[in-house]
Amino acid sequence: MTSGVAHREAVTHRDPSRRPSTDLVAPLRQRLRAAAEVLLEEVPPRIEPAANDCAVLLDAVLRHIRLRRDRRETWLLLTALSASFPSADQVADCHRLAISVPVGEALDWLLDVAFHNAWGSGSPELEMDIVVGEIVVDVDFCATSDLHTGIQRVVRETLPRWQRDHDFLMVGWTESSGAFRGLKDYEAHRVLRWGTPHEPDSAPHTDPHRLLVPWGCAVVLPENPEPQRCAALAAMAQVSGNRVSAIGYDCIPVVSPELIHPGLPDRFVRYLSVLKHAETVAGISVSATAEFAGFAAMLKSQGLAGPRVVECALPAEVPAVDGPPPRTARPRIVSVGSFEPRKNQLAVLHAARRLWREGLEFEIDFVGGGGYRTEFDVLRQRLVDEGRPIRVRMAITDEELWETYRSARFTVFVSLHEGFGLPVAESVAFGTPALTTSFGSTAEIAEEGGVLQVDPRDDEALVDAMRRLIVDDALVERLRKEALHRPRRTWDDYAAELWPLLTAVPREDDR
Repeated sequence: MTSGVAHREAVTHRDPSRRPSTDLVAPLRQRLRAAAEVLLEEVPPRIEPAANDCAVLLDAVLRHIRLRRDRRETWLLLTALSASFPSADQVADCHRLAISVPVGEALDWLLDVAFHNAWGSGSPELEMDIVVGEIVVDVDFCATSDLHTGIQRVVRETLPRWQRDHDFLMVGWTESSGAFRGLKDYEAHRVLRWGTPHEPDSAPHTDPHRLLVPWGCAVVLPENPEPQRCAALAAMAQVSGNRVSAIGYDCIPVVSPELIHPGLPDRFVRYLSVLKHAETVAGISVSATAEFAGFAAMLKSQGLAGPRVVECALPAEVPAVDGPPPRTARPRIVSVGSFEPRKNQLAVLHAARRLWREGLEFEIDFVGGGGYRTEFDVLRQRLVDEGRPIRVRMAITDEELWETYRSARFTVFVSLHEGFGLPVAESVAFGTPALTTSFGSTAEIAEEGGVLQVDPRDDEALVDAMRRLIVDDALVERLRKEALHRPRRTWDDYAAELWPLLTAVPREDDR
């Protein structure tokens, strides 16, 4: 075990850029006072200098913890000391020492861990606010990124509806990923009013220069968190006294790792370390719910109950559009989805090449974002060089996406593994037939009509299905009518159903 002095030297030299030039005693005193006001019945009076005040506060809180023996209080004290959320192991180690060794030795250990966290992922120059008994929603990615694909679309449709109907606090993460912080005005706007011009103070926000620490809160994760934050979130779910719940999109990184970027499985497994201690996971489809329920069932081998897993299916709502669909010179096929192997765009390109060689006239649009270079890019460029009508677009607006759906004769989304299949649902909501996968979540969407299904691993079946949809006007018209008569589930429906699932305290027999 490294001594405190040596350990502090090692941490400081490891990342000298993390040493702020501002005074750190004043914010430390504020954080310790904030924690003391929550934990102590009688807070020691303020004294000067500030360093002495910190010492008195720390001693008082530690002696209180020794009497109460509550790990939640150790979690809060470590957070206040380091301006960073601790891991569950750090809380366990410090709590054991806090209640079993002399006060001086326990203080030394606490300070050593706090120093490590402060210089590693903390923001010791910041003061903190303790948020008591509220709903706290982590929207860091949507607040800081302009990416607008599947998960971001769900968040940016859901949160504005929650804001209309409920009270909650949106948070992001500090630059060092150590703790929650408030949102800047434009960050809140990016979540709540996506796609509209930003005007200062047009959206509610909190101070981005203060830490926000939940205490007895319901913490909601509508996004998949960054891996470097998962240990802190796992501790928040396990030992802080806060209740953590999440939207469950899919378990693709552990079920089908061969279909995605090789770095994603490790990121996702870290996320599962959070969910194993979560209160509730709301799956976005029957298939996604089954995947997370399977994970929860495995936790019995660790003696853990696991999260309550419930289904809350995504909607298929699109804006009402006047006028007939845009006309194209030749039939247009549209494929919407991020560019990665599991979306199976390579199989679609192979099928298109065969149908062009048969003499069929059509064009194909690929719309997506993210992803990485694969064989799809090579084949696409080869076909473009041959003069084939292929278009690839990324980062288009919602309005452009809606027009693209409406301009298509049909869409094709033959993913090999999907949590929901939003492009299929959106396509048929516009009355545009879809060709999709005959299993999993997309097969669930297909049950209500407007969809032709195919085994995405069968190249011959895919070619035959695309041929039928290109040449058979009666089939396309029948599917259009089915699509337009599907039952409608709206984003209002989804947001209203999801809110109590992720924020209410479940009955014991619901778990």
